[in-house]
Amino acid sequence: MHSGSEHKEFFFEEHAVGYFEDQLPSSPGQYRYMPFRGPGHLRLVEALACSGSQRCYYVIEGEKHYFMVLTTPSHGVLLVHAHAPHEQ
Repeated sequence: MHSGSEHKEFFFEEHAVGYFEDQLPSSPGQYRYMPFRGPGHLRLVEALACSGSQRCYYVIEGEKHYFMVLTTPSHGVLLVHAHAPHEQ
């Protein structure tokens, strides 16, 4: 029913940003992603430039999993710091 990319989509402020090409962020490091054309990716890049690290999330089995993005060191790569607390 879902394509592989839908399972690896991630979001910023309720807007889809893109999808991870390989694995979902589970620890600090660099993660390759394919950005979507739309407000989510644009807002994330602008927020990183203006305010520093930003909280994003992906969804697994209906549950949001948050992570902190420090920067985009190159196109299609996110530098992830760590997981952020879950919202209830």
